[in-house]
Amino acid sequence: MLNVFPTTFDSATVQSREQKANFILWLWIGGLLAATGMAGLLLLRRGPEPADLLWAIYLLGIGAIFYRPRYGIYLIVLLALLGDARLTYWYPFVKNFSSAESLMFVHNDLIISPAESYMGLTLVSWLGRISMSHRRTWYRGPLFIPALVFIGFITYGLIYGLARGGNLVIGLWEARPIFYLPVMLILVSNLLEKRDHIHQLIWAAMIGIFLDGLIGFWHVAMVLNFDMGTVDRIAEHSASIHASSFFVLLLAVWLFRGSTHKRMSLLVMLPIIAMSYLANQRRAAFIALGIALVLMGLLLYLENRRLFWRLAPIAGVLGVVYLALFWNSHGALGSPARAVKSVIAPTANASDYASNLYRQLENTNIHFTITTAPLRGVGFGNKFFIIVQMADISFFEWWEYITHNSILWIWMKAGLGGFISLIILIGMTIVVGTRRFLQMPAGDLRAIVLTAMLYVVMHFIFAYVDMSWDAQSMIYVGTMMGLINCTERIVERPVPLPARRWPWQSTPRPAPGLQPL
Repeated sequence: MLNVFPTTFDSATVQSREQKANFILWLWIGGLLAATGMAGLLLLRRGPEPADLLWAIYLLGIGAIFYRPRYGIYLIVLLALLGDARLTYWYPFVKNFSSAESLMFVHNDLIISPAESYMGLTLVSWLGRISMSHRRTWYRGPLFIPALVFIGFITYGLIYGLARGGNLVIGLWEARPIFYLPVMLILVSNLLEKRDHIHQLIWAAMIGIFLDGLIGFWHVAMVLNFDMGTVDRIAEHSASIHASSFFVLLLAVWLFRGSTHKRMSLLVMLPIIAMSYLANQRRAAFIALGIALVLMGLLLYLENRRLFWRLAPIAGVLGVVYLALFWNSHGALGSPARAVKSVIAPTANASDYASNLYRQLENTNIHFTITTAPLRGVGFGNKFFIIVQMADISFFEWWEYITHNSILWIWMKAGLGGFISLIILIGMTIVVGTRRFLQMPAGDLRAIVLTAMLYVVMHFIFAYVDMSWDAQSMIYVGTMMGLINCTERIVERPVPLPARRWPWQSTPRPAPGLQPL
């Protein structure tokens, strides 16, 4: 395979293997004793606190990462999708150890987050293992080079922006989460090796989304008393686009003959996530999900036209009936209908009109800023030019640096190269994702790959009208790109047949492999 680069080392002796095993054993014992001693000392000095539980989980996670680097990916995705800065402002995973509101606050100068430490430790654990092995492999995949080129332009935008006097703190905050994308892509592409690993990763993501939805559901029930019309949102904007991937997966496992346990488990989670999703009332997320469902219908038409013609007319009629019933509704159930209405008749709702107008004026300022430096951009850490006055949103500290249009924002900050490399990365992801979908055997794997590809589509549709380069989203986008990148390598490997336990059992059939295109 062209994307795998092996390097062979000399065979190890039995004695060296024993020494290595003993070293690892004593390392584990020493780490456990050190962690236990530190925890005991803290409890003696200040007594038990809620943060102690989080620190215990954090340390257990570090142990899991060094035991199996793959577990680091599961933990990063699960814990990143679980938190919400609006509903759980104290949740520490993507906040710095220097964030005063975080329950894991350590010191003002410790400007790294638990998520970054987990990513770094997972890299160290993985690289350490392959350096100690006798055959080192590194898988690139078709998305590695596009991601590398894109992050190269982001690095240029950061260096250039700071060189021309940009604010160091703001520049780092702007660009920093974007680097999570290639890190997660590389980790997922290399640490997932079996089909079971793909299932485990997607479950980590869905459980994180479910737990975040459970927090939102609790807020709706206990704080709002189910009166969702009194607020315009309950959580971060990006939480809705993350939840959209749950709905895509749920529908995909039913359409493409996924396993029964996945169908039933996701169906049980549905009411909780749906309630939180509707309460957050994000128009861009509704529109992105609608487009994803249309694309799913087109792929279903290619794969199973009989099923398509059974479902498409029913779905079309139900959609028209829903729009007719909720076109003028102001409740949460009418939020998707209002999202469609805001596109067709953007002046019909005063709140939606004001939101659209702000974005239009902001886009005018973005376009002007781009024209001042179309090739090189203004660089991260520098303000964009405001030639048309916008509504006052100065409560958002970086309103003069970060814009809602996250696509043109890349051009404005990282120049034409950054914009073109982003478009190429998105395009390559869709092309490779579609190809992987068609190659996958029917069932869970096909549904998972389709979900990964459509999530990337939904994210960047959302990014056209809303801020989307946050830490949680970049972790999730990088994970989904990594899934698309590595599935062919995993599925093309033959799966060992299970042994027959009883003589009367039928001979096990081999797991289906890649489908011909």
